[in-house]
Amino acid sequence: MSLSDNWDSFEDSLKAGVRQLSKATFGEVLSQAENDADRFVKETGERLRRWGNALANGLLTKDEFEDLVAGRKDLAKMHALKSLGKSQAALERFRTGLISLVINSAFDAIGL
Repeated sequence: MSLSDNWDSFEDSLKAGVRQLSKATFGEVLSQAENDADRFVKETGERLRRWGNALANGLLTKDEFEDLVAGRKDLAKMHALKSLGKSQAALERFRTGLISLVINSAFDAIGL
């Protein structure tokens, strides 16, 4: 089972997680958090699919997949959240949580 084949499931799981993460980080569900997460997935989607498929086919280990996704963390710019004046510490917590959600949602979609 590849990530590409289960992309919709991956995105659904990620969106639900982002709502929970936003509420836990900012005390409310913010559409800006969802927008920033969507932007990150769109910007890294091709790589995520390729790495997820490689993971599903045994070409990458779970650790290697995690390292590759974590390496994209700095690209999660959080433009919409910054425009709301959220603190840098809160943005970093959200960004770190988002990377974990991407990894776990991919593992779930692949069946690992």
